[in-house]
Amino acid sequence: MSNGDPRLDYETFKHVVREAGERRVAQGGLVPIPELRRQVPALDRDAFDAFVLTLHREGAIHLLSHVEPDKLSSEVRQQCVSHPSGALLYWLRWL
Repeated sequence: MSNGDPRLDYETFKHVVREAGERRVAQGGLVPIPELRRQVPALDRDAFDAFVLTLHREGAIHLLSHVEPDKLSSEVRQQCVSHPSGALLYWLRWL
């Protein structure tokens, strides 16, 4: 964070994601995106999604959909990231 701005910058977000993945090693490093979104309330939806997709493009994370997305509540589905391809992404794994 910089200049008193309460929003997270990209590098800080990257650090938060890496730590979340490291805490979940026993679960294969899989981090539920809705859970991660709750951990960084300073980011609005567009910034969060853009940061996640940038991490993916850079090869820092792998994104996965939920095995049974139809069984997720509408509230949880809204907290997932929509990939430009149309896929609903629920998990990320730090690489």
